[in-house]
Amino acid sequence: MKVLVTGASGFIGRNMLRMLLNQGYEVASIGRHTVDTPGVEEIIIPRLDYDELDNAFEGRGVDAIVHLAAAGVNPHDRDDVEVMRVNSLLPGILVLLAAKYQIKSVVVAGSSSEYQVTRGTQKLNESSALECKKLYGATKAAGSLLALSQGEVHQVPVAIVRLFNAYGPGEAPHRLLPSLLSNLWAGNEVKLSLGTQIRDFVYIADVCSGLIAVMNALTGSVSNSGVYNLSTGIGNSVRDFALTVASIMAVDDDLLKFGALPFRPDDEPYVVGDNKAIKQLCGWSPQFSMSDGIAEVVALNQIERCK
Repeated sequence: MKVLVTGASGFIGRNMLRMLLNQGYEVASIGRHTVDTPGVEEIIIPRLDYDELDNAFEGRGVDAIVHLAAAGVNPHDRDDVEVMRVNSLLPGILVLLAAKYQIKSVVVAGSSSEYQVTRGTQKLNESSALECKKLYGATKAAGSLLALSQGEVHQVPVAIVRLFNAYGPGEAPHRLLPSLLSNLWAGNEVKLSLGTQIRDFVYIADVCSGLIAVMNALTGSVSNSGVYNLSTGIGNSVRDFALTVASIMAVDDDLLKFGALPFRPDDEPYVVGDNKAIKQLCGWSPQFSMSDGIAEVVALNQIERCK
């Protein structure tokens, strides 16, 4: 089975390539950036638009698409036009190409940001209201709707897999875990908000295994098309996440300066997903607790530091 991955040069993408290869899949990546991963067929194109992608798909014999590419993931680096084009239009374009080339399934990595979060402690499920005011979430939600509609029209199996707070090795330096690791190893104080935000932290190995499980459940089965939350269903505070990192690293948690930073304007107090639908679809459930995932990253980080 040949799987084509978009966005393969990113945090989730690189981990996805490794897992697919380890599980025996034939793997290709398509995008503007090299992934430099042995065993992966690289297709470099200047722009992710219909014509470029159409030319690239010709004769490739792809069986499934895992679409991870997105724009505006970093809130400090956003081109509004590119965010709208990539997040809203590209998923539907890929479904059109899947129909043209008889590709058996399209898995689109969505985001918990697609949901309109309300105050309270209710878990988000697949029928929760969609975001319509914030650019990133609204464009991702629009792309999900377009992909599903094109899948219905052309009878292509399509799954939108909304990812919650993925973490693990290979994250961008500005994100919470690598920022904690780099500063705490150096003995630096880490300025944080109060850390009362509750999040659904999902270890990257569980993210990748969930996406693959959905892909296999979807293949050739239009009836399994739909939206699925990829979440643990367990909420942990940012404060507890940071304290767990410090504990596993065996460093003084006094270095964690909670309350030194204000909350971001869009920092919702409670974002936890209901994962019943994905369990029912393919039997997936997370294998890593938050502390298990953090421990694995710390161990890998220690190995890298010793090289």
